[in-house]
Amino acid sequence: MGLAMMETDTPQLPEPVVSGYRNILAIVGALTVLQAAMSALSVLIALNLRNAGISNAALGLVASAFSVGFLIGTNLSPFEIKRIGHIRSFAFFAAIAAIVALAYTLSISILVWTGLQVFLGICCAGLLTSGESWIADAAPSDKRGAVLGFYYFVSKVGAVAGPFVIAGISNLTTGFMVLAALFAASLLPVTATNRAQPSFSGAAPFGPRQILRKAPGAVYTAFTVGIVNNAVAQLYPVYASQVMPETSTVFAAQFNAALTIGTMLALWPAGTISDRVDRRLVLCVLATIGAAASAGMVMFAGSGSAVIILGFALAFGAGSLSCYAIAVAHAADRANPEQVTSMMAGMLTIWAIGSAMGPVLAGLVMTRSLGAPGLFVFSGVSLATLAVLMVTRAVRYENTPEEDKEPFGVVSATSYALAEVDPRGSEDEQLDLFSD
Repeated sequence: MGLAMMETDTPQLPEPVVSGYRNILAIVGALTVLQAAMSALSVLIALNLRNAGISNAALGLVASAFSVGFLIGTNLSPFEIKRIGHIRSFAFFAAIAAIVALAYTLSISILVWTGLQVFLGICCAGLLTSGESWIADAAPSDKRGAVLGFYYFVSKVGAVAGPFVIAGISNLTTGFMVLAALFAASLLPVTATNRAQPSFSGAAPFGPRQILRKAPGAVYTAFTVGIVNNAVAQLYPVYASQVMPETSTVFAAQFNAALTIGTMLALWPAGTISDRVDRRLVLCVLATIGAAASAGMVMFAGSGSAVIILGFALAFGAGSLSCYAIAVAHAADRANPEQVTSMMAGMLTIWAIGSAMGPVLAGLVMTRSLGAPGLFVFSGVSLATLAVLMVTRAVRYENTPEEDKEPFGVVSATSYALAEVDPRGSEDEQLDLFSD
């Protein structure tokens, strides 16, 4: 009788809730593998082109082509997702990505690889949009912040792991075969899910010019860190190979891990502090940390000390890579609740435009007598300029009162769909990704 009572009184989660969380885990698993593939890609591209004697300027052009494709895919992939559904879209983009990854082995050509980068950028944007929009639909309205934080953490683990998967692979063909396998592996969790296809309806996008009028500091920050962070994300393997030529692939993986761990450690404390003080001052401090770390990586490039360089990389990640989420929070403070989701989409557009420019500009600087350390001369000057601009605006213009601020939340510059799961947005507002 007692056992029967215990079994009767034990609370059970409704089956739809359990199924929803199970499907969130499946999609997060798929996107984590995708993040590993994307982080491995930048190492393979940079080191193979450098070994082939390609100039840093040309390398920057090839790296930027991925960002151009990503921007195109972010805006066009929703139409394909609406046409054939999320599972088929994910399979479609993953299959093309695997084929493109293998196509890199056919020829080391700037023209060919630039075209392949555009296609792969489109595919990765499509994969992220289909996956993240699924997460947005599956997340319970009262758990959106927890789901977003979980996805952010797990995806960063994937981004750290990617370069280690290919560490030690010197053969061009083998490296891109592993990359193709990662894209194919991202399909496995998605094809195992049984959740119905998400549907979307809602608000009009919040244009960059509207954000510029409401929160110019947020726009300047998103654009600047789009330029800087993507330049570093795409070209850091070149720097790693120059400062540690004997262990370039392994050191590049360690460098990427230091960057990512830095932002994971700093983002929540910085966001919490920005809830209590002027977010522009927090952005100034973060940009200053990033600029100082950049200076350190320039000055100690010839030191031969991996520990010192990785320490500066950790600081750079804590500073520069944390800026985007704070900038989004600053813009959210200036937007009405029903505008937050669309505003976040506009911020991503601004970031993406900057990210498409960053590797080209940094590559040109690196082609001069500065060489690979020129990457961090470029980032240091850009971040120092941002720091001055933020403190100037904080002094000249009033801060948003603390009671009017939206609580800080983690956000990644990946797809428009992720804006829908952010708890700062109105529950009734969804970005119309799949409208006619």
